[in-house]
Amino acid sequence: MNNSDLRPADFYAQSSGVKAVIYGPPGTGKTPLVKTCPNPVLLATEKGMLSMKGSNIPTYEALTAKELDGFFDWLFKSAEVKKYDTVAIDSSSHCAEIYLEAAKQNTKHGLQQYGEMAERTYAQFKKLNEMKEKHAYIIAKEDIYTVNNAQMKRPFYPGKELPRETAHLFDCIFHLAKVNIPNVLGEQLAFRCNGSYDIMARNRVGVLNEFEFPDFTAIVKKCGY
Repeated sequence: MNNSDLRPADFYAQSSGVKAVIYGPPGTGKTPLVKTCPNPVLLATEKGMLSMKGSNIPTYEALTAKELDGFFDWLFKSAEVKKYDTVAIDSSSHCAEIYLEAAKQNTKHGLQQYGEMAERTYAQFKKLNEMKEKHAYIIAKEDIYTVNNAQMKRPFYPGKELPRETAHLFDCIFHLAKVNIPNVLGEQLAFRCNGSYDIMARNRVGVLNEFEFPDFTAIVKKCGY
């Protein structure tokens, strides 16, 4: 290494893109908001995409572990991916569940099944997080769990290891729900970008308000991309 190899920290921040996990209760519109992403390609891991009716967003349906591996192999290796600005996944929770079902075919021991699932899923998420010049809109189910006798909402992933590791991996975790926003009349659908005592949320970029209008392109622009 030489001094000429050094770059301003912002150089690396600008090349990483906005990677966000979006979670919330069913029916809040997490999937249709893929339409607000800049130039997306979509991975669909469940049957039933009625909420995307009329959309021409390029989509690949992966319902098995082999199909998931095929998509991620293409995503991380193909030059074709350069034409897209955002990778959207609906849903990352179900990615983990698919890998868990595959693990159950390989071993009968429950702990080994969950360990294999967590390792396989996290490896894909980590490579996605490390992609340069790509944004990510990563949908997850909502999990309500109890900690210190209080209920907490967070993105859902099976097992104990994966929820913890995923929570620390991505720069942004947004909770989508109808909320009462200060100085705004009536309930509004919004991304909660900062955590509260009962809701996991985060934005490491530091430029987002506590609540943001659910438009992912607007958020990407606000983050300076």
